[in-house]
Amino acid sequence: AEDGLELTYFVRVMLKYLSKESVDEEHLVASLCELFAQVDVNGDATMEWDEFYGYIHEQGMAGQDESSSMMKYNSKSVFEDRSLPKKTETLTHYKGTDLVGITVHNSVKLLLYDIVARKQVHELTHKAAVLASTYLEHRGKKLILVSTCDQCITVWDTQSVWEASGFAEVTPPMMAPESQTSLVWDAETTTLYSGGVNGTVYTWDIATHEANAMKLQGHKSSVRAILHIPSLNAVVTGSLDGTMILWDKVGGKKRKVYRGHRNGILAVAYSVDLKIIVSAGITEELMVWNPFVEKKIAELSGHKANLLGLHIVESRTGAFELLSADRSGVFKVWDLRSQECIQTFTVAASLGGVRQYINLQHKNQIIAAMDRRFQAFEFSYTNTPELTDDSEVVAALYNETLDSFITAAGCSVRLWDPTTGKPAKTFSNLTTSPIISMCFDDRQRKFFLGDSSGNITCHNYINGVLMKEFEAHADQVTQLAYCNEDKCLLSASWDRHVCLADDMDNDEGVLLRTMKGHGKDITCLAVSYSLKLIASSGADGHILVWHYGLGVLEGICKGHAQDVTLLLFLEPYAILLSADILGNICLWGMPPCHASMRFTCKARIKNILIQQVYSVVLCAAWFPDQEILVTGDEAGEVKTRSISEFVKRHDFQPVLSPPPPTLQELRLRRRGVTQIPTPAAPIP
Repeated sequence: AEDGLELTYFVRVMLKYLSKESVDEEHLVASLCELFAQVDVNGDATMEWDEFYGYIHEQGMAGQDESSSMMKYNSKSVFEDRSLPKKTETLTHYKGTDLVGITVHNSVKLLLYDIVARKQVHELTHKAAVLASTYLEHRGKKLILVSTCDQCITVWDTQSVWEASGFAEVTPPMMAPESQTSLVWDAETTTLYSGGVNGTVYTWDIATHEANAMKLQGHKSSVRAILHIPSLNAVVTGSLDGTMILWDKVGGKKRKVYRGHRNGILAVAYSVDLKIIVSAGITEELMVWNPFVEKKIAELSGHKANLLGLHIVESRTGAFELLSADRSGVFKVWDLRSQECIQTFTVAASLGGVRQYINLQHKNQIIAAMDRRFQAFEFSYTNTPELTDDSEVVAALYNETLDSFITAAGCSVRLWDPTTGKPAKTFSNLTTSPIISMCFDDRQRKFFLGDSSGNITCHNYINGVLMKEFEAHADQVTQLAYCNEDKCLLSASWDRHVCLADDMDNDEGVLLRTMKGHGKDITCLAVSYSLKLIASSGADGHILVWHYGLGVLEGICKGHAQDVTLLLFLEPYAILLSADILGNICLWGMPPCHASMRFTCKARIKNILIQQVYSVVLCAAWFPDQEILVTGDEAGEVKTRSISEFVKRHDFQPVLSPPPPTLQELRLRRRGVTQIPTPAAPIP
């Protein structure tokens, strides 16, 4: 083809350049045909350049969101301990324990507090004000190290801290050339790192209490953040001078210097899976870096107050998420793959802000602290093993082309392997509002979503990437239906409109027609190309039947007293099936059947369970060859019904009329073409 490649030529070209060693050629050809079908978005059997470029771009944007277990934080409790000081300065968690170290401004005391048991354990007194502390385990000892403003680093043996008399034996302190504002223990190399107030990072031998020869010199102001990155064999430091430096762990050679923060750096974190560094400034700046390039990748915007800190959230599927917190009490969870905020939560108003927060990874909690008031947030995976999803599943479809199931719940979609019953892929946060409706295109290579805010989007089935958007409704999209023959998408909404949109354009969904006539919210929708009809039902029980090609109202079916839950054309017969919330199932005559039967209920069935208790029918499937109707109801029962006798009794005949003309004229008119040229000669 002039504008692209046809399937045969595409396969021939690919076979020419692909290696066929140890590959079955028949399998290779089948895979190439599948690839062609994925790239050929509009299904015209030609691969155009924009389709090919779009496919490559989408594959790059798709990421690796294979996780079915996103973390979610929920408020657990708020508590106050009046035995603690009214005003606290710092709160430091000792990793692997339930202990935190609490200091008061300019105080020589470090309070050891059990945050889980909610009680003070001990009080360590020094000769000068406490600046920083850390906890480590070395050679069978459990030690707490405390730096003070007199340039001392005091080592406390916790075994003696817990002795009955309450006295602690203090080993001789380590003397530093300057006051140390940060302390970090590297268990891998058994080295203590300390950040000086003037910008030098010192290394210490904890056994001898002596400083090592290696010093990391490069900062011009106090070092507030030190982080080990074993996979890079490096250490990264952040300073109040606004720079971040990556150092060789062996030798202390400076690798990279990262500049971009307008003010100082408070904390740093590293994602092992994504190989990126995130830095938090002392203001609201949150920056993402490639450790191999001295230029930021992105800046995460959203905080409106000075930051407190950040940490990588380690889930069962990897370290892809980041939590950040600010002093106003706002916490944000970020997906670092897309740099998008996926959850925001705040502390209770009674806390009045946050002074510090700690990450109790081993307890699945974080705790926000404001002086002696605390609030715990518990995090859990949004994948409960016995449930399909933690949110209500609003749609479930089977993809015959790709042999998989797809479900929609909340703002996310999941693909399922039908042989194992396990999730194959999860596409998170595809919509900004909860999904209400979903359908496929004619080739089942795309899926469409309608949400509670009226938005309609189109996504690639393989990777979930957004392909295009359609003109939004003013309210919830209650149902979507696709006309395979004309490649058009129909949508119904609580705004009482039925819309017909063109899906032929790769870049946008063009609105072709809006049908108005309902007096109540629209609940259901169905389309029949062979009958030239569209049916839509309202909350008042009325079913409006529209001419598909012209968009005019053909008739109204009145017989349901309340909301209709299901509409389905029983092609090739001119019959419409409907069901309502009272358990009724109705069969209606449709054009072009005899005029006396049109828009008339010819049969009414009550979906009875036992003892005259009815159940609402929510879905149905029609098998025309056997003339069998299968229904599913809210009680979980699946029933089969033959309508052969009904068809014979009312003399319904298969509709053999030619299909209606396509919507090409309407499509052209919507694009500004006012006249369709007539060819001078017959088209060969």
